[in-house]
Amino acid sequence: MKYTSIFCNDTNENTYLVFDENTRNGVIIDPGCLIDQIERMIEENSVTVKYILLTHCHYDHIMSIIPLKERTGAKIVTGDKGSMNIGNPDINLTLHGLGYEIKGIRSDVVLKDGDNLTLDGLSFRCIYTPGHTDCGVCYHIENELFCGDTLFLRSCGRWDLPTGNQDTLFRSIREKLYSLPDETVVHSGHGHDTEIGYEKKFNLCVKA
Repeated sequence: MKYTSIFCNDTNENTYLVFDENTRNGVIIDPGCLIDQIERMIEENSVTVKYILLTHCHYDHIMSIIPLKERTGAKIVTGDKGSMNIGNPDINLTLHGLGYEIKGIRSDVVLKDGDNLTLDGLSFRCIYTPGHTDCGVCYHIENELFCGDTLFLRSCGRWDLPTGNQDTLFRSIREKLYSLPDETVVHSGHGHDTEIGYEKKFNLCVKA
């Protein structure tokens, strides 16, 4: 398994490309960067994108989802509530954040909590982590966790947007993420990488 990422100045978001280094088949996680940036990352790594994995529905994580799906034919993957939220402008906040609405789209693959999505030598375990939104999920593969806006370096996602809930978010982090091995590398939707063990000690919002 190999991965790389790009950062979008427009949304301050990290978009990830994870792929099998033998087959060069892979996935995009949270296409919140500009489509030209994403296509360049895909081309530079000679990857065929089979799936688009979404951690949640917000505009800054789905900005390029429509052109990316059209150009790659990749299937959209979410948790169950994500399939409804990504096409709902009242929840995805696309009009506010992008100036236009993304609506009417649904996921092609819906994962339940604990389900695995496999692609060649890759296996992504879906972990439900609602709280930032009610559709929040993380994807755990090997020693890596792609967690969207659930957990950040010494912080966590906000809970004051539609479908967010503080108690639910803190419970998701404590019960679902802090139970992972301390050496698990956390790749957040914004900001720098961290590790589960570090966050259990030093996170300013949620202590273990």
